[in-house]
Amino acid sequence: MPASKTMQAGFTMIELLVAVVILAIGLLGLVQLQVTAIKTNAQSTSATAAAAIAQNIVEEIAALPSDHAMFDAPSSGNTWSGSPFIVEGGGTYNVTYDVVRVQADGTDVTNVYRVDIVVTSTTELMHVLGNQTRLVEISTLKRAI
Repeated sequence: MPASKTMQAGFTMIELLVAVVILAIGLLGLVQLQVTAIKTNAQSTSATAAAAIAQNIVEEIAALPSDHAMFDAPSSGNTWSGSPFIVEGGGTYNVTYDVVRVQADGTDVTNVYRVDIVVTSTTELMHVLGNQTRLVEISTLKRAI
């Protein structure tokens, strides 16, 4: 006895199209998640590069002799030698610094200087909230002779 048309098993074309649409919507959500992950990775790479440059300069200042010319008098808006720094995959950064006499209770502390270092990206870098300029500020103290 032949089977009637109402007894056939399987999916209709409409059911298949609905399943494909649901799958496509789910995959689009995963694509957006991947884009956010790529931006976050680039953001952390550039932040790490800028912080590493700043830390390297702090270490160079610590290694300077106490009678270095940098500590002869306060100065501001100086460009660090070697600037701009190019970090492969991390961007290009300019480094400026200010040398300031340390004060306590309104009077200068003899031969103690604070060096304020600013590391700034030369272009806007990828960020989760949109492209932004990377900025790292760090300070260190140095006693001069």
